[in-house]
Amino acid sequence: MARCNHAESQKHETLLTLIGVDVIRGKRQLLCNLNLVFNAGEFIALAGENGCGKSSLLTVIGGLAPLDKGTLLFNGEALSEIGLRKLANYRAVMAQSASTPFGFVVDEILQLARHHIIESPDNRHHIIGKIAEQFDITHLLSRNIQTLSGGERQRVFLSKAILQLLPVNPKDSLVGKLLLLDEPTSALDLRHQKLVMQQLVSLSNQGLCIVCVSHDLNLISPYCSRMILLAEQGCIADDKPENALTIDTLARCYHTQLNVIRNQEHDVFVTH
Repeated sequence: MARCNHAESQKHETLLTLIGVDVIRGKRQLLCNLNLVFNAGEFIALAGENGCGKSSLLTVIGGLAPLDKGTLLFNGEALSEIGLRKLANYRAVMAQSASTPFGFVVDEILQLARHHIIESPDNRHHIIGKIAEQFDITHLLSRNIQTLSGGERQRVFLSKAILQLLPVNPKDSLVGKLLLLDEPTSALDLRHQKLVMQQLVSLSNQGLCIVCVSHDLNLISPYCSRMILLAEQGCIADDKPENALTIDTLARCYHTQLNVIRNQEHDVFVTH
């Protein structure tokens, strides 16, 4: 399976830095003193049991929730000092329950993703058409979003998040841009799960930094370049998937005994 293979010049270009970050919800401390560095071109899986702080961390690093404690730098600048309008050019977020209360046509939703970008109508139409083809939603462009299945809606909102970040000139790099995804494949069938993973790998190979929350370790581990496991109010593993997913680490993370199978290509499969 195709895993990220980002260019050598991109490997060490730091995009996001977390220093001593705490994540608190209500009176409950989810994460404490978290120190992480995310680089351009990485496809990072974020995993852990329910309620460990994955989604909450995603909202914090996306600038959608206040930072309770610590330092968060985006491209070397304090995230809190970056206005949302400027941030929209460099960071896109797909929430776990992405939806709209209005009956927009799918094409209208995708058009909204480009509203902050100055470009010709023809260029916008071309880019939207290309992404729609890549994520198999071309046949949905004229449909009301509220008439779609859960999996179809998921592919639409994933496409919307990606369109927010794509440059006007397709030859321009995606280095310096961050895509945050919260369980983007949870409603997808097997064919579309594979399609989405392959497209995300392609984007990361163009320099895009992707942080993806996922409960499906067996789906994402053959594709991501890095696996972060959250538990015990912090990060208990941060490595290549084949190194992060061990029996001992999984037991700490999920509080149950799991088995690990490894094949000749060093892919890891987790079973009960």
